[in-house]
Amino acid sequence: MMKFEFENPDLHIHSSFSDGSDSPKELLDNIRKSKIDIFALTDHDSYLGCDEVRKYLRADDPFFISGVELSCKDDMGKYHILGYGYDVNKPAVVQAINKTHKMRMEKAENRLVFLSKEYGFIFNDADKEYLLSLKNPGKPHFAEMMLKYGYIEKKEQGFEILSHYRGNEGGLSAEEAIDAILASNGIPVLAHGILGDGSKQLSKEKISCVVSKFKKFGLMGLECYYSGYSEEQESIMIELSEKNNLLITAGSDYHGSKKTVKLGDTHNPDKEKMKKFYKAVTLIANE
Repeated sequence: MMKFEFENPDLHIHSSFSDGSDSPKELLDNIRKSKIDIFALTDHDSYLGCDEVRKYLRADDPFFISGVELSCKDDMGKYHILGYGYDVNKPAVVQAINKTHKMRMEKAENRLVFLSKEYGFIFNDADKEYLLSLKNPGKPHFAEMMLKYGYIEKKEQGFEILSHYRGNEGGLSAEEAIDAILASNGIPVLAHGILGDGSKQLSKEKISCVVSKFKKFGLMGLECYYSGYSEEQESIMIELSEKNNLLITAGSDYHGSKKTVKLGDTHNPDKEKMKKFYKAVTLIANE
């Protein structure tokens, strides 16, 4: 009999294959020590960490879902789309991931130029080469390097500085991301919805418009329980999901030591509200 009920989910986690500190093996060890009973690895613009997790999975481990977090932008702004349970053998999702990964690497190089020109932050060649050799360099990596050189005192200052970067790298639209996940038999979900791409709060009216637009593209769910939400923001996201008949998910956005978010911090989601997602994703896994 398939299990559609879980008590402690964490469906938004990052490993060292993007901008988290834990290797997939370390991550799995940490999950085993927690109360988590269903989890997804959702590295930025990469599915390779999921392949690593599967190498170490045991029969008695928590239920695992292959995931990814795709970086998107369009005329409405920047957004992150989570993909769950996709078939990596389908070309659509792999092509989308490769496109966003290429954009991420171009962005990393351009951020270095931005930090030099706008702030006078100069890094030696060895450190720059190391940064660009990472699988998916992100804001935490840049913040750590700024700390190392004494340009900032806290990581949060680095995140704030990087939020002012306005690049013109090519990218993936939310519609393209949703199409690719659907074409690969996956479930597309809007990550940290009312927080946009994670860096700023949107108004209730703006996120309502975004959800309405993305639903027309085929969006299937919203991240309604999230470590960074206030109670009001959580209520708005739940209301939006129910109004639009969308699946509800829960994620911490854990990055290990790169951020202060704790593994499994999903604000105690209502398992009844999560049940439709559990059913949808476990049915995919058992096909």
